[in-house]
Amino acid sequence: MLEQIDLERSLAKRAYTERITDLQTRLFSMEQALIGTRIPVLILFEGWAGTAKARTIGVMVRRLDPRGIRVHSITPPRTSETQYPWLYRFWLKLPSYGQIAIFDRSWYREMLSEHHANGDNPLWRQRCEDAVNFERQLADDGAIIIKFWLHISRKEQHRRFKALLKNKLTAYQVTKEDRKQQRNYSDYAALVEDLIARTGSPRAPWHVIPATDKYYARVAVISTVLAALEPHLGAQAAVLDPRQAHSGPDAAGGGFRRRHLEQLTSAAPLAPAPPTPFYEPIRAEVAHILRRVDLSVRLDPSEYTTLRRRLQAQLHLLGLALYHQHRPAILVFEGWDAAGKGGAIQRLTAEIDPRSYTVHAIAAPAGEDKIRHYLYRFWRRLPPRGQLAIFDRSWYGRVLVERIEGFAQPDEWQRAYAEINEFERQLVDFGAIICKFWLHLSPEEQLRRFEERKNVPFKAWKLTDEDWRNREKWPQYEEAVDEMLLRSSTPAAPWTIVEAESKHFARIKVLRTVVQRLEAELGKVEL
Repeated sequence: MLEQIDLERSLAKRAYTERITDLQTRLFSMEQALIGTRIPVLILFEGWAGTAKARTIGVMVRRLDPRGIRVHSITPPRTSETQYPWLYRFWLKLPSYGQIAIFDRSWYREMLSEHHANGDNPLWRQRCEDAVNFERQLADDGAIIIKFWLHISRKEQHRRFKALLKNKLTAYQVTKEDRKQQRNYSDYAALVEDLIARTGSPRAPWHVIPATDKYYARVAVISTVLAALEPHLGAQAAVLDPRQAHSGPDAAGGGFRRRHLEQLTSAAPLAPAPPTPFYEPIRAEVAHILRRVDLSVRLDPSEYTTLRRRLQAQLHLLGLALYHQHRPAILVFEGWDAAGKGGAIQRLTAEIDPRSYTVHAIAAPAGEDKIRHYLYRFWRRLPPRGQLAIFDRSWYGRVLVERIEGFAQPDEWQRAYAEINEFERQLVDFGAIICKFWLHLSPEEQLRRFEERKNVPFKAWKLTDEDWRNREKWPQYEEAVDEMLLRSSTPAAPWTIVEAESKHFARIKVLRTVVQRLEAELGKVEL
């Protein structure tokens, strides 16, 4: 495909000068229109070394409001970043809703460098699938993704490198990686062809830009960005002179942005993006998983203390093994209100080195978490290698409380099953050990515990009006839990249903399950 690109395309400087100001002004209007929307924009610049990606980005953002954009220059991962799954650092760089993130190189740089270094075809295919899934999840959440490959010939790249190396002030720009790319241009070109074929999609397409002539490349890039944005924002983006944004009597107080935002919010809402096709939900009435759980199981109180101490001692040793083997572990706790999640977590962590774990109590998203993709707040809470993360409620809120309470639309929570399975699969591929628990009890036992909490001063704070409201929707939650268990229990990240009518039994089952899971991955420990 690359050989079909016309690399002789050019634009006279005079024509460039006449066009660039108009394009920058239109782009500024698009940026202002984004302020009042929930549309995040990601613009990725990939291409051959020597194609002046940074200068092209500089021209594109020159007249934009810097408060609405963030440019990320992607280098090889630092040591600290290698402690997490490979896409972790890119999730942390996602733009908030209504903002623009520009990537000078991106996740594709890591993929290309990694593949050329080791030639691992299975890993290459997996990375391509990860990238496609990542971009699909963002696009389904409303993001506009624009991907550029700036293309020049091998001869042109050699000429540019030669010019840079002649000058001591610019020679540093040609790196060892760039020289390697020049020597292996044909191999890289074949790899790029495969990359574009595997990772291009209708909602995140690749745009190959002839970059031999810098004027043509800059105009082509900005024109492509406008063509991608205007169908979504054109009706709301009045053509504004960017110089007006920072002048006038109320410029210091942001009056321009405030007035423009008022115009946007009073306009007709944007039409939602068409939902991504999803599988027909597995109907919970067919499963009745929770109704088949035997809640009569109990544990002899005389056995509880002995078992608890032994399992906690094993967990202490397994925590050390986790650290020495550089494996992360993730424990997920979901369950009915008052089912005993907090008590189980407390017994679980009692004898583990407190420096080696973090407990995340997940409530409604707020702040930075609220203005990005729902998985963002869980990606940024992942444990590094050798550490344990415990989630008291988790990403499964998308298919539970958000589904039942209407915080997520049907197409959003229905596609979340696939998104969650992809998320957990990436964690497991990285080496993470995952245990997921649903703590189950009867409505009658829950009511008894609610009444007990209400009458005990030091427990009363745990009982909220929301707990009572959720109880009224027990049948809907039961159906949602059944479907969740069916659709997200996988061999690498299975669900364990914990019979929580008896707190002693539940705590021992959680401890034993974690010990067995860790021993299966890390090896048995002897007391």
